Amino acid sequence: MKRIDADLKILKLQEEILNFLPDDKEKRSIENRLLPPINLIELCLKSQSRELSLWAFDVFAWTSSSFLKCNRSLLEECWRNVTNQDDWGKIYETSIAEGWSDEETIQVLRETMLFQASNRCYGPEAETFEGGFEEVLPLRQESSEFPTLKDTGLSVEAILMQHKDFPDAGKLMLTAIMLGTAQVDSGIEEGPSPME
Repeated sequence: MKRIDADLKILKLQEEILNFLPDDKEKRSIENRLLPPINLIELCLKSQSRELSLWAFDVFAWTSSSFLKCNRSLLEECWRNVTNQDDWGKIYETSIAEGWSDEETIQVLRETMLFQASNRCYGPEAETFEGGFEEVLPLRQESSEFPTLKDTGLSVEAILMQHKDFPDAGKLMLTAIMLGTAQVDSGIEEGPSPME
């Protein structure tokens, strides 16, 4: 029964993703057939849309743990994509120029796609079909509970460290993902999810 519910959620995601895409030849060729999760995720990445960058994680959430493990490189690409949705260089420069307080910094970071993705995948209300993102791609390297992953060097943190703005904005990026895991009610709306 749980697998059927997960499949229905993926089907709903496909409907929402296709509704979001422009009406072109590619969309018409795929809109009347069931797409495998990998194709849905690739559509989300290809769109370069802020919303769809988050929905890719929703698709991953309703697949099996074996799908997550077999497609870890695609999951890593989703993290690279979501990190690029915000201008981290500008966020950093503005924070320095305006001398943001901790509260202002937190408010701005909660509006980033990186925060929202972290919250969806690792937050207190994160939902998955089986297993979890932590089993495949831990948020922080030292926090991995899975010894086999500690040896690989793979984590969201490691992906962020490869970003062009990490030398300056790395602290802000890491703060955003950590805030996403421990979100408390701040009155700030989360990004839209077609699952709601």
